[in-house]
Amino acid sequence: EARKAGTAPAEVDESGKDINPHIPQYISEAPWYVSLNRPSLRHQRVPPEEEKVVPGLNTWYARGVKQGAGATRFRKGACENCGSMTHKKKDCMERPRRVGAKLTGENICADEHVQPELGLDFAGKRDRWNGYDADEYQRVIEEYNKVEMVSFIASAQNNHTHTHT
Repeated sequence: EARKAGTAPAEVDESGKDINPHIPQYISEAPWYVSLNRPSLRHQRVPPEEEKVVPGLNTWYARGVKQGAGATRFRKGACENCGSMTHKKKDCMERPRRVGAKLTGENICADEHVQPELGLDFAGKRDRWNGYDADEYQRVIEEYNKVEMVSFIASAQNNHTHTHT
């Protein structure tokens, strides 16, 4: 009671952190199967070896990236349709060819980028803004401004020719 009133100092756990005196007893007391000699909240914390590693804010899947240049000839174990080593004919996303790359050896596609295993949590998988690149959008704005400037100049010239005729 003195600790709750603030007249006595708070208990200190084994790691040197203060234990809040307002924590309920059923939380602060360890279960019978956890043997702790002194007051601690260690039984409430996730052990460091079980903690998940959370990926950084800027880690996201690379979209539409190919692994280097395409091969020049068909390789054994590649997709029979397009010639890529990263998938088989059953999983090929290319249009089915009448005569596949296995037989023709022509127009062999590059290998796809193998995506990393990010291990995202529930919110991370559904984050709509993850992978957003502001610089890419800035290029879109610049392109739009160029188009608008050209249309403005064209309309000004068009108005100029109509007023003088």
